[in-house]
Amino acid sequence: MKLAFASPGWVDEARRVLEDLVSTHGEAGRRFSVCERFTSAPADIAPSGTAAWYFRIDGKSVAVAAGEIADADVEITADYQTTLPVARLVYTPEILAARRAAADQSPPPGRKGDMSKAPPYLVELHNRLALVTA
Repeated sequence: MKLAFASPGWVDEARRVLEDLVSTHGEAGRRFSVCERFTSAPADIAPSGTAAWYFRIDGKSVAVAAGEIADADVEITADYQTTLPVARLVYTPEILAARRAAADQSPPPGRKGDMSKAPPYLVELHNRLALVTA
């Protein structure tokens, strides 16, 4: 089943996947949070025009919800339609290597914070969501 990117059902799937990953791979004392905002989102996804979601990982627990938080370790703001192909892309080792090389040069526009502190299992979150993103 495919889910519209950043829709309530998609955020629910992100919660389910993150709960699974964090329960398996989470480490005591390790905290990390992300807030993503997608501008110019379709009205059926976000009537305000901005779709947003966040997660907070704390050891082996995680909170995931639609909306925004002001104190995330990493904040990403991007155009919905521009982000959609990336949201559907499964990261292969080659793609990850190219992204690391590009990140060494400069972070992408719209990103604040240090992704190098992200737990490595977040790649698996992205890939699982990419497979179900419409």
